[in-house]
Amino acid sequence: MAEAETKLRAWAPSPLSDLLTTDRRRAYQSLIEDPDGSLEFLKGCLSRAKVRPALPYHIQNIEAPGGCWELGTQIAPGRTRVTGEEGDAFTTYTYRLVFILTRALVLDEDDHVRHLCNNRACIRPDHLEVGSAQQNRQDEERRRYAGNSPQGRGQTLEAHVPKALQLRPDPYVPEPLARDEQAGPAKKPKSKP
Repeated sequence: MAEAETKLRAWAPSPLSDLLTTDRRRAYQSLIEDPDGSLEFLKGCLSRAKVRPALPYHIQNIEAPGGCWELGTQIAPGRTRVTGEEGDAFTTYTYRLVFILTRALVLDEDDHVRHLCNNRACIRPDHLEVGSAQQNRQDEERRRYAGNSPQGRGQTLEAHVPKALQLRPDPYVPEPLARDEQAGPAKKPKSKP
């Protein structure tokens, strides 16, 4: 919070901000220009967030160590209604606003806030990073490739991976699969004399 306060109070518009202005950018800028209101919003979000314990150290969470701070769910992350200077309102993801306010950055509609923890419900500022739509899609592909289910983060425990293909015990399938039971015991290949 102290770092966010420092950045919000030191923020000044860029010389090009008037040329780049859009309704959305103007609304974000008005939030940053009100540091006291923004800090109250951040405190409220962070106090409502559900703190999750950190996952065991693994290559999957090397970019975002520590537990997530969640608002909403993986499928339906928390959303916040924002009202611009002219009274126009829009709804956006809470993690996007937390990122904007903790970094004092004015984002475009084309800028995506990425989750380094692969948990869309997470609002923890050090788990968030700005990127392009392509980077965001790559994050999604990486999450799926790693075996993360859409219902949450971490390896899917219900994944049925044959034991022969399991390179490590996580995800471990303790019960034999139906096709393994039908095949019977493995036969040894005949050796040639």
